Amino acid sequence: MMKTLNKLSYCINLLSLRKNIQAELNLNFNITEKYKEYIYDFKQAVMLLNRTIEENDQIAIQCALTRVRITSLNLSNLYADIIDDVVSINSQDLWPEIPEDYKIPDHYNYPQNK
Repeated sequence: MMKTLNKLSYCINLLSLRKNIQAELNLNFNITEKYKEYIYDFKQAVMLLNRTIEENDQIAIQCALTRVRITSLNLSNLYADIIDDVVSINSQDLWPEIPEDYKIPDHYNYPQNK
């Protein structure tokens, strides 16, 4: 996943430079570090939730659930930033029109049916 996120960040920033896109992008930060941090926080929150349930600590369970929610939102926001950047770049008036019957060429080895 880290390699894929790094590649995505590289591609987004490269496109931004090549197309001279002036929009402010979200992926200028080190996305893999943020992802690792958010995954770590999420795992910690889930472990906390598990411990509070094992001890049947009703107040701590509520707090742990809130931590799971917050850490889940952080992950969700990271993906929302990716979506925003892709939409921002793809909606620029710099691109040619995509023909209605266009298919990605076979030499890209991309699964056509997905």
